[in-house]
Amino acid sequence: MRREGQIRVVIVDDSPTVRSLVRRLLQRDSACQVVGEAGDGARGVELVTTLHPDVIVMDLDMPVLDGHAAIQQIAQRHPTPVLVLTAHPPADQAASAFEATRCGAVEVLAKPSEPEGWRQLEHTLASMIRALAEARRVPPAKAAAGRAAKKPVVPPLSRQVRFIAVAASTGGPEATLQLLQPLPKPLPAALLLVQHIAAGFEESLASWLAGKLGTDVAVARDGEPAAPGRIRLAPPGAHLLLTADKTMHLDRDTPPRAGHRPSADELFLSCARTFPTVTAGVVLTGMGSDGALGLAELRRCGGLTMAQDQESSVVFGMPRAALESGAVELSLPPAELGELLARYLERSTS
Repeated sequence: MRREGQIRVVIVDDSPTVRSLVRRLLQRDSACQVVGEAGDGARGVELVTTLHPDVIVMDLDMPVLDGHAAIQQIAQRHPTPVLVLTAHPPADQAASAFEATRCGAVEVLAKPSEPEGWRQLEHTLASMIRALAEARRVPPAKAAAGRAAKKPVVPPLSRQVRFIAVAASTGGPEATLQLLQPLPKPLPAALLLVQHIAAGFEESLASWLAGKLGTDVAVARDGEPAAPGRIRLAPPGAHLLLTADKTMHLDRDTPPRAGHRPSADELFLSCARTFPTVTAGVVLTGMGSDGALGLAELRRCGGLTMAQDQESSVVFGMPRAALESGAVELSLPPAELGELLARYLERSTS
C-alpha cells in the first residue's frame, strides 16, 4: 500500500543478505518505503515498470540481466533514478562501474565489507534517496522555461584560462565527462577535480575518464606540477590545493569543511589565493552546498565562475547554493559549459 508522501524504493541485488541489509537501513528512515525487491536485473525491470518507484538501489553483477542492461531498459521504459550499490571491482574491470552512469545510473556506491561501513552507508543512502526524490518533483518544463527567460551573458572571451577547478557530487561522473569532452586535446590548462565519491572508487573514476577522453587523467599526487594536459582528481581524505609554485598540495591536516575532505571550497579558495585571474571554477550537480563559498571568493578575486543549470542537474543542491551566493557568472548544461571553456582555452593559447 502506498503511504502518502513517502519515497518508494525498489532494491535489486542477487544477494538476499544485501537486500535484507539495505531494506533494514531504509526502514529506519520514515521518508522511505521499500515497495519491491528483485534478485536479478530482468525481474528488477519488471518491478520498476509495474510499481513505478521513485528511486532504485541496484547491483551490477547479477544473473539473467546484469545491472548495466537493466539500467538501460529502465531508462527506456520508465526513467527512474538508479543508485548503484556494488562491490569494488577488480583492477581490470574498474571502469565498468562508471560505465553504469552512461547507461543512466546517477551514483556509484561501494558495498561495505564491515558493520561500521554499513552504519555509515545508512546516512549516505537515505540522504541521496531524499535528494533524488526532491529533484524529481521539479517539473523539467518549468525549469527549462526559467532558463529560456534569462538569456545567459557570456563573460568576455579575452580572459585567460590556465587552470580549471571543478567540483561535483551526485551525478558528477557523467556531468564531468560531458564538461570535458569538448575541451581541446592536448588540454592547454591544468584541471583539478573534487568529486565526492565513495572511497576506493577514485582510481576507477580516473581510469574511466581517461578511457573516454583519451587524455592524462589520474589521482593527484602531493607536489605534482599542475601542468597543462593533466587532469587530476582529489584523493579521499585530503584537500586538493593549487599552490603559488604551480604544484598540487594534498592537505591531510586541515579538518573537513562541512563534512568534506576533499572539499570543493578548499580547492576554489586555493585558486583564489594563487592564480584567480587565470582560473575557471565550475560547480556541477550534487547534494549540499560545497563549493559555493570558495567559488564566490574566486569570482571576487577575478576568476571565471560557472555552474551547471537546474534542468540538466541530477541534484541541483551544489549549483543552487553557488548561484544563490552570487558566485556564478554563467549557468548552462555541462556540455555547453565545456564548449564555452574550449573557446576560452583557444583564445588563451592564440
